[in-house]
Amino acid sequence: MATVYRSTDTGAPTYPASAANGGGAGALMDILKACLVDGFGSKPGAGWTVDYEDATAEKRRIAFSNGNGVFEVVTWGSLGAGFFIWDSITTPGSGAIYTDDWGSVTSTGVNGWKHEREPVPGVNTDSMASAYLGGIYAGGESSYAWTVFADEKAAWILFHFPEGSSNTEQGDSPNTGKGSYHLQLFIGAVKSPDLPRNSAGNFFIGFGGSGSPTQSSPTTGSSGNLAYFWGLRTPMGTVPSVGNNAAFEVEGFEHLMYSRNPVSSVRALLPAIINYNGIDAPNPTSISSSYSHYSFGSLPGVAQIGEHTSTGYFWVNYNEYRDASWSLEPATIGGYEWMPWSVGTSGLYDCGVTNHADWW
Repeated sequence: MATVYRSTDTGAPTYPASAANGGGAGALMDILKACLVDGFGSKPGAGWTVDYEDATAEKRRIAFSNGNGVFEVVTWGSLGAGFFIWDSITTPGSGAIYTDDWGSVTSTGVNGWKHEREPVPGVNTDSMASAYLGGIYAGGESSYAWTVFADEKAAWILFHFPEGSSNTEQGDSPNTGKGSYHLQLFIGAVKSPDLPRNSAGNFFIGFGGSGSPTQSSPTTGSSGNLAYFWGLRTPMGTVPSVGNNAAFEVEGFEHLMYSRNPVSSVRALLPAIINYNGIDAPNPTSISSSYSHYSFGSLPGVAQIGEHTSTGYFWVNYNEYRDASWSLEPATIGGYEWMPWSVGTSGLYDCGVTNHADWW
């Protein structure tokens, strides 16, 4: 079973005195280390390890491993963080993105990626995975809270407004629970018959923000969804490359009309499916390319509970029915407790995250 870590838990990492000078990235690193590795209060760490850590002021960096791959976080100027994923890191880089030379900042290792189809090192004019973290600041507890669902192989990192905030009240959708710069991030192994849970290379990142390392802050796009998804292996077990036109996407199922009624006594809890669309994906030659996407796994811990339509959200209706006080208040559906959440784009708004072992 995954562990749920919250900013309101006893012993949780505190917010920095200032988000400037790398404070935002440092706060994210502290949260990840506390949840994934060290634990805090009565909660143990999820079982990840630190591959390396550099605590240089204003240039902090850290890399985490779950045994399948490595997730590297690097300070980006004053208010951002950049992300890389690797099979392994041979020599950690040094310095901060934008502040220091790109060549020295970039680590070296095996099979590294900084964005979809963008291998490391690449050039600093290409986009890379990132998050703008300017909202983490002194007194930020009034605007920012975080929840992490994690086990030894996968983790969801969710920043959002805190309970009681005027920004998220009854009648709001779960998507309202986070602003444009409330980070949502997935890292680690997916559930897949093609890629065993403990196998090297079954390591993915789902992220929303990206930007060019030549920018002072990575403010391009919204950090609060999974606009991008990338992994270290295709479902065929190969390293993705430009040659096979590798591409991954997260997709939901289309619900029937009944799913809009939150009072229904029977409810389908459907996984969020991951497709691989590379030219080497298995498919019959006669099938249209628009239908040839190869589905090979699902996101751990996440279910699509309803279908968002022009008539509204499942969670809006359900929270009204149960008199929920805020849009992210957990609910028990189908015997599992779910934290309402919008996973990303492509209509995956009415989802939930659970820590129950059946879904991990």
